[in-house]
Amino acid sequence: MKLPPPPPPVHLSTWPDRGSMLADRAMALDVLVRKTLSPGRLLLAWLLTGVFMLGWTFTVLGLQSLAEGGISYVYAAAFLILAAGAVIPSLLGIRSGLRTAREARLRLRLWAALDRGAPADPALRAALRANGAVWFWLLMSLVPCAAALAIGGTTVAGLLTATHAPKDGSGLAYAWGLTAPLAAVGAYGMATPLAHRRRLLSWSSGRA
Repeated sequence: MKLPPPPPPVHLSTWPDRGSMLADRAMALDVLVRKTLSPGRLLLAWLLTGVFMLGWTFTVLGLQSLAEGGISYVYAAAFLILAAGAVIPSLLGIRSGLRTAREARLRLRLWAALDRGAPADPALRAALRANGAVWFWLLMSLVPCAAALAIGGTTVAGLLTATHAPKDGSGLAYAWGLTAPLAAVGAYGMATPLAHRRRLLSWSSGRA
């Protein structure tokens, strides 16, 4: 879904009347809200996070193979190549997604500020509220948060109850590489709809 362009400056606007402007405004806001809170965006964030976690796993395997030396150098090279093939595209995809989301929020504010009288329009308020999408993002984001808590808690409990120090830090590296991305994508998934609701309240009260 392509983002609608930002509204033209006031001195360049060509709407014949306020009704035409509000119609275009409502359409642009609807597209921007659906883009911001699209379920596909959340699922894509999960996918990219999973690819990054896979790349992290390959990285740890590669470093372990390097430490072993000998013929393991061959395996180390293969693992590190696989790691780069997973980590780099996932990070680029995450950066692109964040950039698109930031641009969508900017255009949403610009279109919302185009007319201060329109918040009284029930249809427009319903489109901006997007209750279904908000709850989808909030509830689904509990899944990676719970997974991060479970992995992190298990790791910490294992370290506290271990009778001997681990031979290397691979276990801790695996745990960190799984816990941190899951916690990050969970926090992002919860922050996005909450920020949208905050912007809606601010805009509706005339402060946006």
